[in-house]
Amino acid sequence: MRMQRIGKMTAVLGVSAVLLSGCGLFGPEKEVSSIDAPPLSEVAVEVPDVTEEGSLEQPEAVEQGTAERTVYLLDANGYVVPVSLTLPKVEGLAKQALSYMVKGGPVETLLQGGFSAVLPQGTEVKGLLIKNGVATVDFSKEFKTYEEKDEKKILDAVTRVLTEFGNVKTVQIWVNGTPLKEMPVASTPINQLDRNLGVNLELADGAIPGSTSAVTVYFQGQLDDARTYFVPVTRLIPTTQNVAKATVEELIKGPKQDSQLFSSLLRTTRVLDVKQDKDLITVNLSSDILKYDEGKDANPDALESLVLSLTESTGAKQVQLLVEGKPLTSEAHDFSKPVARPLHVNPIRF
Repeated sequence: MRMQRIGKMTAVLGVSAVLLSGCGLFGPEKEVSSIDAPPLSEVAVEVPDVTEEGSLEQPEAVEQGTAERTVYLLDANGYVVPVSLTLPKVEGLAKQALSYMVKGGPVETLLQGGFSAVLPQGTEVKGLLIKNGVATVDFSKEFKTYEEKDEKKILDAVTRVLTEFGNVKTVQIWVNGTPLKEMPVASTPINQLDRNLGVNLELADGAIPGSTSAVTVYFQGQLDDARTYFVPVTRLIPTTQNVAKATVEELIKGPKQDSQLFSSLLRTTRVLDVKQDKDLITVNLSSDILKYDEGKDANPDALESLVLSLTESTGAKQVQLLVEGKPLTSEAHDFSKPVARPLHVNPIRF
């Protein structure tokens, strides 16, 4: 297995999911508006053309009958991590993604490197409705059979995987046809689940609960001597008006001292300026970012972590990287123009 940190760049990502027939909320299939092939403006994620805006990657062929799907799994250190798997093409994309997050399910034959499924063994998706930006998923009773320490991880994983779909903003969880107001083990409230809740949440040193801003930074985990992967960590920091700049600063600070993660950005790197103009963020860094590969280039992992972190924390679609005021040029990637977020994070190949 090799874990590639670069995904595919396409002009438009179409997103669809299937609605399962059933009783109650989910009703007969004909009574529910299917989100298979919904209005393009509602679900499409526009990605700049490679030749016009630059890219972090090169297009990659997909085997016939398969496609890349993002699921959320646990790594060996217990972090919730996005992983892009090559799975069979099916009509029920959302249901398929969830099914590949169940312990003892089909994902087990694919996993290596300490990764594991997050949803309790035996969990089934009995119904799935996506309407008006809300994804309501009805799990079987097995969903309740988990340890207390895994409750937040399960919430993070379910929320993140469903909000990967462009027409899903919030998530509701049901069990056996009954909506949950709180999780069954540790009673975590689940009135509204969205990406604002973060993932792998931590409180920064000096931050006071209730007076914070959230930034999500992508640190790295180590599989072995040759393989790494990106891990999103939502850090609550003292309140700031410049989330973009704070995101870069936290990425440079790196993980907490007791963490098993690391950052590829040198701590001596200085943030000279960060500006956001609508969907474009321009970051100006000191030349220390080039002290990689015998001081001749920027670390590709550091560049990708910057793009992932900034687009995640701010919602911007493009990032322009500058070094001492000049566009960053790299032997591996062309940053002379703005680049977009990789379509797939942590693809796994066997």
